[in-house]
Amino acid sequence: MEIIQRQKYILEQLSKNQNIRISDISDQLHISRETIRKDIYTLDNQGLVHAIRGGATLPESISETRYGKRQHEEVDEKKAIAQSALGLIHDGDSIFIDYGTTAFQIAEALKHSNLRNLTITTTSSFVVSALQFNKDIQMVVLGGSMRTSEGSLSGPITLANIHNIYADIGFFGCGGISLQAGITNHYVEEVEVSKKMMTHCRTTVVLADSTKFKKNAMYKTASISNVDVLITDSNIDKKIANQFRTESTSVIISH
Repeated sequence: MEIIQRQKYILEQLSKNQNIRISDISDQLHISRETIRKDIYTLDNQGLVHAIRGGATLPESISETRYGKRQHEEVDEKKAIAQSALGLIHDGDSIFIDYGTTAFQIAEALKHSNLRNLTITTTSSFVVSALQFNKDIQMVVLGGSMRTSEGSLSGPITLANIHNIYADIGFFGCGGISLQAGITNHYVEEVEVSKKMMTHCRTTVVLADSTKFKKNAMYKTASISNVDVLITDSNIDKKIANQFRTESTSVIISH
């Protein structure tokens, strides 16, 4: 097994279990403990794991917390981001809303807006629940396999359904963001859906509260140059915001 495959396996096991033992991974992959130990140290140096004696844990700084817990983190910032996002939407628009707690706040904001005649495509069951009874919104659900903890849809069915779906504007969350790594997220299947849907949106908007600029997740969704608009909150370091503007990305700071 090649090093990239081993490291991917290590990160997948950490994502499921929050911690791993070198001996267990060694037995599962039939690879020496010393090789697994070196892989963990490499990932630790990249900031993707926290190496401990006999194994590793996933640092809180990059670990994906449970959806319910994340709903209570940076709430004011996410609501401010959602209000800024509403300013980019017009009556009659077709909109894509990705999964994630910040994207969900856009759905919540739309419920109380005066926007009319919207068509919303989504991969989030939480977005569907928030908007399903709104008479001014037509819902399109992409379908696919659901990760119930996130209420997100992904997989081959989802990708196939995107083929003939386009949107005026798409809103995408992220697990981490940096100039070097770009837009990153935690689950490869969902990243593939976001990647494809980004190419089907006339305008691509990434939603990232200021804490996301300190993190990198495992899988790259897009380069910063592929993002039209980045919306963040007022806690963002102004120097960082200006660095992103030099990449020809419009940066909106919500207050």
